[in-house]
Amino acid sequence: MYEYRFFNTLSTKPATIYDENETVIGTVTKTYIKPVHKLFDLLLKGRVFVNYEVKDSKAQIIFKSKKDPNLFKRKQYHLNYYGGKNESYIHLIDKKSFDIGEQTSFEYKGGTYELKKSVGGWAQLKKDDYLIAEWKSSLKVPFKAYFRLIDKTFKEDELLFLGLFHTYLHAS
Repeated sequence: MYEYRFFNTLSTKPATIYDENETVIGTVTKTYIKPVHKLFDLLLKGRVFVNYEVKDSKAQIIFKSKKDPNLFKRKQYHLNYYGGKNESYIHLIDKKSFDIGEQTSFEYKGGTYELKKSVGGWAQLKKDDYLIAEWKSSLKVPFKAYFRLIDKTFKEDELLFLGLFHTYLHAS
């Protein structure tokens, strides 16, 4: 299980990701393209300009996410993954009904993945109804997030999945 401590939805301080042996796996950082975006985000409580970077332990960028700032559409994120052998693009669109819980699906490496979080409990990432990974964050200070990769055949993509969970659930 991986663990990292984050600050709030506005903080641009990197959150260091540790494994169970307290070895640094990487970092998650909120970024802003322009300084004025940070000012607007401060006024709007950190919910409009949601851009994250995940770096590995060698400080190489593995994952970048950017929220579509259109307030009149469902929540959408554009993600670029630089791990593995090829760069991948993923588009997440909110698919929940009646604003209960969180749910989205996306295409990756020829398969359809579903990310789902009910109220309370762990968020889950599944492919063909098979559990791949789980993520949970605490609601009290100090804020912490926990990530478990259930299916070890996806080890190469673990920072992608962690970034997906963090972007979609922490930023919402």
